[in-house]
Amino acid sequence: MRVTLKALQYFLTAVDRGSITRAAETLHVVPSAVSAAIDQIEDAFALNLVTRYPSKGIQPTATGRILLGKIRHLLEEYDNLIAEGGDLRNALSGSLRVGYYAPVAPAFMPRIAGSLMLGNAAVSCRFVECDNESAQAGLLSGAFDVIVFVAEDVKPGIAYETLLDVPPYLLAAGGHRLAKRRSVRLTDLTDEPIVLLDRPVIGAYYRAVLEDGGVTPQVAATADTTEMVRSLVGAGIGCSVLNMRPLTNTSYAGEPLTAIPIRPRARPLRLVLGHLQENPRRLVRAFVEQCRTFFAGPDARHLIVTGRDAA
Repeated sequence: MRVTLKALQYFLTAVDRGSITRAAETLHVVPSAVSAAIDQIEDAFALNLVTRYPSKGIQPTATGRILLGKIRHLLEEYDNLIAEGGDLRNALSGSLRVGYYAPVAPAFMPRIAGSLMLGNAAVSCRFVECDNESAQAGLLSGAFDVIVFVAEDVKPGIAYETLLDVPPYLLAAGGHRLAKRRSVRLTDLTDEPIVLLDRPVIGAYYRAVLEDGGVTPQVAATADTTEMVRSLVGAGIGCSVLNMRPLTNTSYAGEPLTAIPIRPRARPLRLVLGHLQENPRRLVRAFVEQCRTFFAGPDARHLIVTGRDAA
């Protein structure tokens, strides 16, 4: 018979209190539960560990005294283990696994993670670029602790909160005919070659933005990374519609780029932070809080094209 920790605790309390009745009062259980626990332990060891006196309570036998110290030590170690587990849960340490589906995540993710990692060697981070589907699947499977993704077709079981609503803008090469405009209408892109960021969810969103604005996109090229789109635009292949922008006005090839607001504003893309609904580790909670702080502040506004400025 396997002895439970509860039975050991009942046994120890009864011996310490010298009475089954007083132990039951201390433990807030009925006396028969304490008596049954003592019987269970004696049966498990096949030893007589206490002597029961009808009017004077109980006393440990010589064998009982030997086991009593070991039981007390075991229960103390168990309590220490639980306490240390709580300390580990609340410590800002461990590995944080972040999945993200955000084209310009490198513009903000290092700053958010850096606030947790700099000067703290006990924290490490792993960042994995995903599509919207695999980010959510990774969170639900336990591969990620937290995800940053687009609020489209959110799976049940994922708790999420909005980080930023980002309207689309036009990206053009520095010398393009629209580059000096303070704003553009989507109809200005009629017959204009388009470079499309063609990734799951995002690609369909950009096509819908153009079509809702009365434009049948003349797709000259597609790419599955923002930097390739920016480089193709910088090379003069065409214009592009994007949402978040990095804090640089040149492509990888060094070509100048210009971000131009679209008027009237089209449907924005909603960037959200996702995590599971159960109580997460302190490191995950700290990352979530840092995300909230960053996206509530002025630095996040630089990721949005709202006025006439460079890309």
